[in-house]
Amino acid sequence: MKDESVKLITERIEKAIDSRYIYGASYAVADEKNKSELYLGTQGKDKYEVAITSKMIYDLASLTKVVGTTTRILQLIDKGVINPETEVGEILGRFKNPQLTIASLLLHNSGLPADIVDTRSLTKEELTEKIREASLVNSPGSKIVYSDLGFIILGWIIAQIDGELSNSLDEHVFRPLKMKNTGYNLLKRPLANFVPTENDPQRGGIIQGDVHDYKAYLLGGVSGHAGIFSTLEDLGNFASMYINRGVFEGKKILSARSFNLLEQYSSGGRTLGWQTWNDDPTKLWHTGFTGTSIALDLRNRRSFVCLTNRIYPTRKREEWIEIRKAVTRLFYNEY
Repeated sequence: MKDESVKLITERIEKAIDSRYIYGASYAVADEKNKSELYLGTQGKDKYEVAITSKMIYDLASLTKVVGTTTRILQLIDKGVINPETEVGEILGRFKNPQLTIASLLLHNSGLPADIVDTRSLTKEELTEKIREASLVNSPGSKIVYSDLGFIILGWIIAQIDGELSNSLDEHVFRPLKMKNTGYNLLKRPLANFVPTENDPQRGGIIQGDVHDYKAYLLGGVSGHAGIFSTLEDLGNFASMYINRGVFEGKKILSARSFNLLEQYSSGGRTLGWQTWNDDPTKLWHTGFTGTSIALDLRNRRSFVCLTNRIYPTRKREEWIEIRKAVTRLFYNEY
């Protein structure tokens, strides 16, 4: 694929690896016909000094929100099971703020807090209770506060409708997109294929093959906000579906209405589930805490998927966060 941005992106990623801001990366820039797929560096050091290949499986962290949860919610809206203004209380049982809408959760302007404090002292049941009983910190619609809680609740909504979140996403999203190495708790894959994340002494050292996000960990690895693992190849299929307006290999995964809703609800740098680049609803992107990112250019039908383990061995190295934003600028041809 002849694309000047690929060359520039590769140069930046190589520098990041040379500087040990990250140890390796799997990334691809694609359009409707071509894909440039690259694998650089290693999983880490010492016993993790394993070359990055197409087999590598990454903890997507918050990319779970858009790859899994948002996709299924848009499908349910398209089928008329719910709509963006459906209130949470219409679907879930006991909930302190039943008036919150599906759209407000997707847009992160529900008024819910960003997180629950001191999660490491909680059990699964205590965490669930705190989320159900969380008080609003802002009036709904008044302010954007990026909140894991909203997407945990969206995961509960999907489970209430479909029966179980993991099975729902597998049946309606991953299998139709031929995402063979994507899902929660991928226990049957070789451990060596999982790119390690953080060194967490409380969890026995380097985390590999197990979800990094602690709330998702408490929730059994399955949540609407985090927990999905995937490969570059699988995410390439997901991105292909988006840049082809919801169609993958002739199958409609998302409808034209879904894309109309993404434009309709775009405001303040966000739309349903996604961030918008420069407040442009045709330029969608999202990141994950572990170092992952997806950027989509719907108008020019191009995509950029970039997977790293930037928190290995510690989250204290934050240089990749700015570099990731810089390489995304290059993808959008902002030189």
